[in-house]
Amino acid sequence: MRLSRTGFFAAAAGLMMAIAAAGCGHQLVAPPGETAVLIFPDRQSVAKVEQMIKEEGMLGAIGAAGETAKAKPIVGGTYVKVLSRDQYSVEVVVTSGPYQGLHGFVMKEAVN
Repeated sequence: MRLSRTGFFAAAAGLMMAIAAAGCGHQLVAPPGETAVLIFPDRQSVAKVEQMIKEEGMLGAIGAAGETAKAKPIVGGTYVKVLSRDQYSVEVVVTSGPYQGLHGFVMKEAVN
């Protein structure tokens, strides 16, 4: 069975719409050795954690425990829609899975 030219373009358009609905191809990427990405409720929390890690290494990450307590862990590979970016964070909305619709901020390295 052969697809007509119109059928081919309709199938291609449908595939492109499905990809867009799945989050425009952006996925959360968990840090090495981890399975989840932390989604923070605000941009300031992400910036604070990122700065502590850069300035103090692993001890900074431990010191950031108060900020990470505000965050919700989401499984790596979850599709998201990117809304904005800055030097420390990416604003996202989860587009699939049990947390679909969740809005928050992740570290810039956490989005592919």
